[in-house]
Amino acid sequence: MTRTAPPRLRYALVRPPRALGCALLALAGLCAAALLLWARQGAAPWPAAMGLLLWLVVCNGAWRCWRAWPEGRLEWDGDRWWLQRSAGSPDAPHARPQALPAAPRVCWDGQDFLLLHVHGRLRGGWLWLQRASAPALWGDLRRTVYWRPRPAQST
Repeated sequence: MTRTAPPRLRYALVRPPRALGCALLALAGLCAAALLLWARQGAAPWPAAMGLLLWLVVCNGAWRCWRAWPEGRLEWDGDRWWLQRSAGSPDAPHARPQALPAAPRVCWDGQDFLLLHVHGRLRGGWLWLQRASAPALWGDLRRTVYWRPRPAQST
């Protein structure tokens, strides 16, 4: 017995809310303040410099990830997932749909938002979906994201 695949679906991808970005920025500021306090407390110069270098690398990576966050739409055609980047995205290959190499995996389900991760060729691999983008389709999207085919059982 197999479960039938969910129907076709298109859902808008957006960047995470600015409040989340501001919270991450505040966290980076707190980390910088802790590093400065540690350095002023008499930490040896070598570990303090390595801590600062690590902080700069992490902040740079977070900034690049935020800037490259995919926007467009996520599509399920009944068989596989597709990502259609918006034409304004810097890495949109002529705004053609890109087949995802694997089904998105739910990393965080906040009931009103989903943070998905896709392994493979997708740069960054993270997708953010919000109920506010299409409230009428939210239930269908959540069912589709959690759906996995079961192999037929022989009798």
